[in-house]
Amino acid sequence: EVLADKPVLGPFTRAMCAPISDGAAATLLCSAEHLRTLPEATRKRAVKLRTVTLAGGRVRGPEEESVNTVAARRAYAASGLTAKDVNVAEVHDATSFAEISAVEALGFVKPGEGGAYVASGATALGGARPVNTSGGLVSKGHPLGATGLAMVHEVTLQLRGEAGARQVAGASVGVAENAGGLITFDEALCAVSVLTR
Repeated sequence: EVLADKPVLGPFTRAMCAPISDGAAATLLCSAEHLRTLPEATRKRAVKLRTVTLAGGRVRGPEEESVNTVAARRAYAASGLTAKDVNVAEVHDATSFAEISAVEALGFVKPGEGGAYVASGATALGGARPVNTSGGLVSKGHPLGATGLAMVHEVTLQLRGEAGARQVAGASVGVAENAGGLITFDEALCAVSVLTR
């Protein structure tokens, strides 16, 4: 059904592309000092934002490093963690291919190995490193400005152990990768957030 759906731009069909939708998101961010003044029930649910990094795209060739890879490398360096530490990720899958590209950019596998990694089930719930446990943008829609915080929200639920049937067992490190726009073969901007329990 997906392959037979209305073509958008080869090889993508409508079912492979996230529908643009409406939405809003907000978050409460505070210092560790302020967190200590809040009720214990609130403190127990707190998740630490280790870092959020931005990288801007540029005109590049298809073999050159993407803005997503640059942002991920900066995020790992700033957080003191590596791709191997990540238990769960939410990635900007405006198209189905974007998950494949993102697992490579985030360093979960080497360039060119993303397709096989996703096909192996490694990114599915119960796999080695679940990706887009929320269902991703292709399944739930893409509310543009709200997308990034929605991804952070899903990672937060996972780290709190509050994701219900989508819960990744033992999740303690999560990554959200959000990108958009286009400059030749690169996205215009990418933000990578690293959160820990």
